[in-house]
Amino acid sequence: MKNLALTFTILILTLGLAMANPTEEKKIKDLINKAYVDGIHNNGNLDDTRSGFHPDFEMFINRNGNFSKVSISDWIKRIEASRAKNPNQTIVKAVADYIFIDITGNTASVKLDLKKEGKTIFTDYLFLYKINDQWKIVSKVFHSH
Repeated sequence: MKNLALTFTILILTLGLAMANPTEEKKIKDLINKAYVDGIHNNGNLDDTRSGFHPDFEMFINRNGNFSKVSISDWIKRIEASRAKNPNQTIVKAVADYIFIDITGNTASVKLDLKKEGKTIFTDYLFLYKINDQWKIVSKVFHSH
């Protein structure tokens, strides 16, 4: 009987932990969709982008073995300049196809395919920290298709 009670307790705790992750996964997806997919790729509100990315965020770019980094503030400046230069630009809506979300404590990694018109344009690896109960995107590496 004691073993049955212990097994039941472990089962309940395991189910409780498993149920907590879908909530966190939803928060992460909502953040990425609002700050990254819509904010950056769908001509959305860049204040949402500023809010969803940590100020120390860096995107690492690899061009034939030559690495460079772009901060979130520089990335946003580039987007603002492009939008100002082409205010009537037609936007083809981007959507995220989430491959995996891995959460450990207050850290998460996300792999997603960013698609336009059903075609994958980027495979992104985003890294997040949960700070003061809010997820923030802190880093990105990617592959262009």
